[in-house]
Amino acid sequence: MMALKKLIIPFAAMMLCLGPPVSMAQPSGGDNPAADLASGAWELYRHKFVTGEGRVIDNKAGDISHSESQGYGMLMAVIANDRRSFESIWKWTRANLMTRDDALASWRWDGSQKPHVKDKNNATDGDLLIAWALLRASKLWGRADYKKLALQIAQAITAKATLDTAYGKMLMPGVHGFKANDQPDGPIVNLSYWVFPALNDLGLTSEAFPARPLLRSGLSLMREARFGPAQLPPDWISLSQREPRPAKGYPSQFGYDAIRVPLYLAWYSAEYPELLEVFARQWRKTPANGLAVVELATATQTSFLTDAGYKAVAEVVECSLGRPLNVDAISNFTPTDYYPSTLHVLSLMVIAERYPTCLTGSR
Repeated sequence: MMALKKLIIPFAAMMLCLGPPVSMAQPSGGDNPAADLASGAWELYRHKFVTGEGRVIDNKAGDISHSESQGYGMLMAVIANDRRSFESIWKWTRANLMTRDDALASWRWDGSQKPHVKDKNNATDGDLLIAWALLRASKLWGRADYKKLALQIAQAITAKATLDTAYGKMLMPGVHGFKANDQPDGPIVNLSYWVFPALNDLGLTSEAFPARPLLRSGLSLMREARFGPAQLPPDWISLSQREPRPAKGYPSQFGYDAIRVPLYLAWYSAEYPELLEVFARQWRKTPANGLAVVELATATQTSFLTDAGYKAVAEVVECSLGRPLNVDAISNFTPTDYYPSTLHVLSLMVIAERYPTCLTGSR
């Protein structure tokens, strides 16, 4: 078999060091308006999407819950300093999704099925989000047990959901189903599973967690796995050949998953403007009614993402690039559907923790 060609990694990436941890923004009495906005948005979000027992529902997917939604809810509760909600969400997660024989969570819970968890495979981004939320909670509330749990999850991710390849150490979407012997086009990865700030902070906490190689591989994929006239990454990427390519059996598109990629990168650092500019350039071409899913071969916009939550991501990218944002657009949060509403609250969190002056106009 012909050896896979490694991705070209610039010298700066080869020398990549872990950055500073993401700041633990809290309601601040006015000195950080974005933190106050994020906390207020959480209250509206919690009212619509979080049940009394701590289950975060995806209303566009039949009111299911998944490890991703639980992790997002836990993160939002931390920034709002809402300890009661955090503990409720974590308690439900632990009781209902921690059904495997390791520290990882089963990815999906469906109240309309019996048993509610039929597929015990994990979703690695959900595990990262849960671990990161526990780590942040441990620092905010002085809970050593939360830190211990976060590190247990990180250890399980390292052991079961990473893969050494000719492209570097990769983060697999799940323990099962994505490796070379699982699919003809495998290994298959999803760049939106690289939650860059979570990887960074877990690496700062545990020397055993492979944060540096995972950050390197994620940044390399952002440089190399870009296709078509728009030079955007697909949701799903095959690493089966000498060059990364859109994975077979999945739509060859920059879609709902990949929109999170620049959000996570901007949350981690503003030191990669050449990568963030790729997304900003595409979004500036999009009509005013919203962002769009882009078919990669021709750069055709196949469906528009009109919800304010998607537009909030674009505003964060503009802010990270040093350009003014539409303050009214990102500040006015009204819950709609689970995914765009989640992106909107996360966008406020990114501004609060990385770019607080974007809302005040000073730099």
